[in-house]
Amino acid sequence: MKNKNENGELEEEEFYYFLNKIIAFIWAYALVHPGVNALRTPAYPEMINIIDGFPVEFKDYKFDAEQVKNVLDNYSFTNGRPITKSMLAWWAFHNEKQDLLKLDTQLQIEHIFPKKRQENEKTLIDKNNIESLGNKALLEENINIRASDYRFQDKKKYYQGFVTESGKKKEGTKIYELLSLANNADEFTEDDIIERAKRMKETFIKYLEETDLLIN
Repeated sequence: MKNKNENGELEEEEFYYFLNKIIAFIWAYALVHPGVNALRTPAYPEMINIIDGFPVEFKDYKFDAEQVKNVLDNYSFTNGRPITKSMLAWWAFHNEKQDLLKLDTQLQIEHIFPKKRQENEKTLIDKNNIESLGNKALLEENINIRASDYRFQDKKKYYQGFVTESGKKKEGTKIYELLSLANNADEFTEDDIIERAKRMKETFIKYLEETDLLIN
């Protein structure tokens, strides 16, 4: 409502800056200071700045990169926590190659390395890696139902889409990263979980740096 030009049209650059800033801040603040009430203190002054025509900066509430890293390393990204799905959505759409999805698309949290496989085979050395952010992605609900317990080699065809023996076409995922994994990897191992989690965390901290939310 505020970021408009003289013709009442959306000022896209200013609005884009605003969205990036508040998304990065709210995500990080929710991790470092959990609880909705905690967000009121830094949010209210910025709401006044919006009305007064000043940029949103959160200058008194910037984050220490090392503190954010430690929180990310020790945070339990369980499926029941809203921040988990939010982080996965941010990660998916942070990739410039990710297309927008239809608004009615139902998404669930996918364990790339299946929970059922870990329960049956105890393959992972660190059992906590099954719930690591590095082992999770968003996936369309109808695909997740079919593919949830398969090995990665079997999941690939569901990610990619396939034609059944009766000739019916099963659509693949529109999540670019999962499709890229299916097209380029034969397996998804514990090392892959660890490496992906590290990359996600480093990218998020870089995002905070790009939005000028880190203490210099």
